Amino acid sequence: RPTDRPLGWVRIAARREGPVEVGPNAPGRGAWVCSRECFDTAVGRGAFARALRRRVTGTELEALRAKLPGTNF
Repeated sequence: RPTDRPLGWVRIAARREGPVEVGPNAPGRGAWVCSRECFDTAVGRGAFARALRRRVTGTELEALRAKLPGTNF
C-alpha cells in the first residue's frame, strides 16, 4: 500500500490543543484536501472536526482558507 503523500494535495493537521496548521509535515491528526472546492465541501460537511477529532472554529477555518495555495493546488 502506498504511504507517500498525494501529489498536488495539501495536508491540514492539528493536535488536540494548539493551532491547526497547513503543511505536509504538520504534527498531529491530519486531513488531505485536493482543491479549494474540496476544502469548502469538507467545511460544509463538518469533515475537519471528525478527521482532526477536535472542534475547529470558524476563525481557524478562515485562517486555513487564507493559507491554502492557489485555486487548484
